[in-house]
Amino acid sequence: MAPDQRLANLLGDWSGSEELFATAWTDAGTARGSLTVEPGPDGIVFDYVELRDEGHLLAHAVVAGAGFWWFDSYGFTPHSPGSAEWEHDTLVLDRRSDRGRTVMRLRRDGERLAVELDTAVPADADLAPLMRAVYSAQHPAG
Repeated sequence: MAPDQRLANLLGDWSGSEELFATAWTDAGTARGSLTVEPGPDGIVFDYVELRDEGHLLAHAVVAGAGFWWFDSYGFTPHSPGSAEWEHDTLVLDRRSDRGRTVMRLRRDGERLAVELDTAVPADADLAPLMRAVYSAQHPAG
């Protein structure tokens, strides 16, 4: 089990609609997203799928201790870990690279998981919205 009850509260299968904002990499629009969060060594791991009319994004992330690693189908691999910390009941994942900075916030609210993703290019610029979503818990059929 995840070592921290706050991390354990994020576990599960989640899906829902996403609002996407225009950035240097994407156009504004909507997408369908799903997120599977499982226990990992000293934290959690999650797999993410974003489906848009223009294509899809696949990602795998690891949160271990105070570190955060993100791997995606765009092919960029992290040179160093980002940070993972709690701000009240919100897990904040912050990573920087030569391409800029992204900050992801995850907060569980009952049967829903709110996710906000912001970006800054260059990394020291002001953060701007990239994605907003509220996912619903998906329960196995049975």
